[in-house]
Amino acid sequence: MGIITSSSLTIFSAGIGIGVTSAYFILRFKPKHRSSDDIWKNEMEERYEFEDPKDEYRLIMGVRNDLKMQKGKVAAQCGHAAVAAYAKSLKERPILLKKWLRYGGTKIAVRVDSEEELLTLHKAAQAENILSSIIRDAGQTQVAPGSRTVIAIGPAPKSALDKVTGHLKLY
Repeated sequence: MGIITSSSLTIFSAGIGIGVTSAYFILRFKPKHRSSDDIWKNEMEERYEFEDPKDEYRLIMGVRNDLKMQKGKVAAQCGHAAVAAYAKSLKERPILLKKWLRYGGTKIAVRVDSEEELLTLHKAAQAENILSSIIRDAGQTQVAPGSRTVIAIGPAPKSALDKVTGHLKLY
């Protein structure tokens, strides 16, 4: 065995200090484990008027069929709608957003025959306390500036969405 010098003792002490400090911060700030029952109980604190709290959550995107948009345009407008729905949910109903994402963030595109029908869907969603966002196009390519192209309804439970959009056909 070798001789213990003051410099090796200093390095050893520093290592112990760093280890103890690191352990303290790791244990102090590590996320606490929560069971699924605890998570469910906490999420139930924010209540909505939906029938079944375990219902599958979805986002419905109503695409105006009368505008005759090309596939790429429809895809872009649906992308805008999904982002708008996400942002609105994050701001207004974050727990609802978490539930939707837990179900895989399901998005369903349906046909809307006119601007009037799109606006009717918006009012119906509001009446059911379901978030909705209407997308307006900038008008740089296929449609007139300010045209309402897509409505995002939800995310919300399927049972609630069916009351508003259940009659619509898939896009």
